[in-house]
Amino acid sequence: MKYFYRQAKKQDLAEIMRIYESAQAFMEANGNPQWPKGFPDETDVKWGIAGGVLYAVTAENGEIAGVFSVLGYDRDYDEIDGAWFGGGKYLAVHRVATAESYRGRGAAKFIVNVAGNEIAKARKCKSVRMDTHEKNAPMRGLLKAQGFTECGVITLMRDGTQRIAFEKILK
Repeated sequence: MKYFYRQAKKQDLAEIMRIYESAQAFMEANGNPQWPKGFPDETDVKWGIAGGVLYAVTAENGEIAGVFSVLGYDRDYDEIDGAWFGGGKYLAVHRVATAESYRGRGAAKFIVNVAGNEIAKARKCKSVRMDTHEKNAPMRGLLKAQGFTECGVITLMRDGTQRIAFEKILK
């Protein structure tokens, strides 16, 4: 299946919220407490759209198949129990979620392997960094399969929970 990405728009809000709510339920059903109910919430999504950091992944038929956000800096990455491999400018990719009907159909792989890399290279970043909960086996497996290396553990400032940190050096 072929996917495309673009910055999310205000009119995408309802569909993006459905995707995030479905992802929250999926995580909960699989014993992953990474995103408690209500996170990310509508305010977070509106901020991401307005700030130009939230992206929609669309299928050839125009349906939103997934969503993700990017940041040029993430303060949670300032301290790590471990070590980052790349120095300098990086792109942080966050809040990756796929629509239920697109799970297992390559949308998350597209986000991690194509969209994140293209945006990072366009911004002249040396690496892409991501993090996930230790119980998020699907994401951990995807990141490793797409060339990311586990670097250590970070602690989120928003709630003090820990995440496994990954990085991929761009060539």
